[in-house]
Amino acid sequence: MPGKTTVDFAWKATAAVATLAAGFVADKALGTVWKAVTGKPTPNDESQLLEYRLMEVVAFAALSGAALAVTRELALRKAAAWYGGRGHNPLTS
Repeated sequence: MPGKTTVDFAWKATAAVATLAAGFVADKALGTVWKAVTGKPTPNDESQLLEYRLMEVVAFAALSGAALAVTRELALRKAAAWYGGRGHNPLTS
């Protein structure tokens, strides 16, 4: 089935782009919110980790994981709607 392989590859490429875009958006949004709330940059750099309390690092990890999961899910749903149209949902096949 050559058509099936092409569709699978095209969907995987579309999903990969949507996931990368979601990660970028989540990172930028969380960085902006974190800076506004705490007044500090996000604890991403290993050399900065000792400047943060443990609970700050744990809170950032939990928030960044949740933000990434939500934005990834929304991006994949939007990509599936764009890719599949009304007749085909690549998330269920």
